[in-house]
Amino acid sequence: MSKIKKIIFFLVLIFFVSSLIPNILNYKNKMEFYNQIKNDYEKEVKKNIELKTKIAKQKSVDEVEKIIRNNLNLTKQNEVVVIIPSPTILPSPTPTIVLKNWQKWIRVFF
Repeated sequence: MSKIKKIIFFLVLIFFVSSLIPNILNYKNKMEFYNQIKNDYEKEVKKNIELKTKIAKQKSVDEVEKIIRNNLNLTKQNEVVVIIPSPTILPSPTPTIVLKNWQKWIRVFF
């Protein structure tokens, strides 16, 4: 009777181990998927915070005034605008030597 109990015990043990192995592998895959989704979620939360900060900054009175003043060239009352043109670098022309006709003829012959 004891041998039968041992055989049955080992069969049941093999059954439980064989059903446990796929569950462990499935658990690992699901944990990887969970960690990936969690990382994506954290990235999106950070991006959302950055965008909300950007929106709040653009809605502030100072930022709106800056945009109006720079893009639309508007000024406040009693304010003087000084426009300084951007410097342009032009190549200096090379000086051409102007020779008299008699000097040109001398160069041709000599």
